Amino acid sequence: MKKIPYGIINYKDLILENYLYIDKTMYLEKLENAGKTLFYLRPGRFGKSLFTSMMYYYYDINSKDLFDKLFNGLYVHEHLTEKRNSYYILKFDFSGITSANKNEKELEEQFNNKVISGIKNFDNNYKFNIEAKGETTNQIIVNFLDDFKSLDLENKIYIIIDEYDNFTNAILEGNAERFKNIVGNEGFIKAFYASIKEYIGLGVVGRFFATGICPITLDSMTTGFNIATNISNYEEFNSMIGLTHKEVDNLLNEVVEEKNKREEIKQIMIKNYDGYLFNEDAKEKVFNATLVMYLLNYYQLYKSIPKDIMDSNIAFNSGKIDNLIELKNNSFYKELLNEIMENEHIKGILKNKFDLTRDLESDDIISLLYYFGYLTIEPDIYGGYYFKIPNEVMKVLYGNYFTKKLKESGIGYDNKTISEISRELITGNIDKLNNYVSEVLKKLDNRDFIKIDEKGIKIIYFTMLLNNEYYNVYSEYVSNNGYIDIYLEKKNPNIPNNIMIELKYIKKKDYSEELLKEKIEEGKSQLESYSKDERLGDPLKYLVVFVGNELKLVENV
Repeated sequence: MKKIPYGIINYKDLILENYLYIDKTMYLEKLENAGKTLFYLRPGRFGKSLFTSMMYYYYDINSKDLFDKLFNGLYVHEHLTEKRNSYYILKFDFSGITSANKNEKELEEQFNNKVISGIKNFDNNYKFNIEAKGETTNQIIVNFLDDFKSLDLENKIYIIIDEYDNFTNAILEGNAERFKNIVGNEGFIKAFYASIKEYIGLGVVGRFFATGICPITLDSMTTGFNIATNISNYEEFNSMIGLTHKEVDNLLNEVVEEKNKREEIKQIMIKNYDGYLFNEDAKEKVFNATLVMYLLNYYQLYKSIPKDIMDSNIAFNSGKIDNLIELKNNSFYKELLNEIMENEHIKGILKNKFDLTRDLESDDIISLLYYFGYLTIEPDIYGGYYFKIPNEVMKVLYGNYFTKKLKESGIGYDNKTISEISRELITGNIDKLNNYVSEVLKKLDNRDFIKIDEKGIKIIYFTMLLNNEYYNVYSEYVSNNGYIDIYLEKKNPNIPNNIMIELKYIKKKDYSEELLKEKIEEGKSQLESYSKDERLGDPLKYLVVFVGNELKLVENV
């Protein structure tokens, strides 16, 4: 059985060491037809590095003798393109550059080291005795390209860049002015790409392909590199990076023997890793490739589903939500966060350009959340699209950020109490949960961070239950007969029941016995309707009614 390539980013190693490979080589001919100078943006950990590595070995003139070994059985083996193994590859990888506590000179030094490393690898591969020389970024790349030009070779250079926009992290640390100095008119980044543009014009560089996450850097250096095509939102490239449902099925067939278990794992991955769309006309959403490989690698090793379905590497990066939402100390982050948490979607306009000379607007922040993978687009039946949280993993990251903001407002969750609440849920007792939510609401009564209404209360339940060890928690869970406010799905078959909670809210000024009775009847009817969905088994059903911040009624239906 072939191994799952979790964490493998070198294509040659993957093929020669008997790892599974999902064939993406059919996109090579599409890329050649799309243009000579291309940018392609996708969220982190989607598979961009492996794709650029595959490109390297396909176009590398020195890898021609390895072609059959590396590409046998793949689409491109039977559909050769004109450019196969015909370039000298100059590859730069700008990952690993850190901008924290670094001044501009130190940042340029890090960048130069990456450029020098790429040139040294080039010379090791092709033995042209071209040294990396020069003190500035511009001098280093110009001297190299001049030396290569003097060789007067028939074949040209193909420049491939992974994580071209690594310096966007400078913005995420709140230092937009430093970022502008780096990529602006006098910045070394802009000079680097302007020099590459010049040598593309001279015919020294034949093709250029760069990947990254965010268009801020691309936009900032546009005037220095205005010959590139950004194909990120093209329909035909929607699933070039990431995994389609068919591709996930193929992986499951290779790794999981039992058909029922395959379907169980597929549903887990759909809930937690799927949901990404990068063009409103695209026919299929895609999965986060790294998360799929994480789960399948664990299953292949231990024949079980990991207890934590969120790869720790994804969780580690969750701090970017904080930085993105609060970028440049904008005043609307609370409203934006509340709307995303309440509705799990938000209306906005996708921005392809960002003006760093002014404060960013709501659409800027929404767009950045999209580019980083924390939101995706969803077609609107009335035309256009809106932005939504793509899956449960991203929802947990938002919930963790929301919890952090509550703590900063003095509304901290007591971890010991939360643990006790989770334990009592197993016995079907939700009194401690409800009482604790009621206490939180009373503390929130005079604060403006969250509105006390049915949606706001649902957010508090959801965030309190997010990281419990016994249940997967879902907000607005889709049943065959509607949306369950809070649905707790047991993680362990030894836990007796799944749990449904339907929440009702009445403003104090609107309260009456008649309205209370109406809300109770409505909630009971909804719970009974939801429970007819056979997929849910025989869940415990609770109706919870709040009047203002007061817990008014709890009923086991």
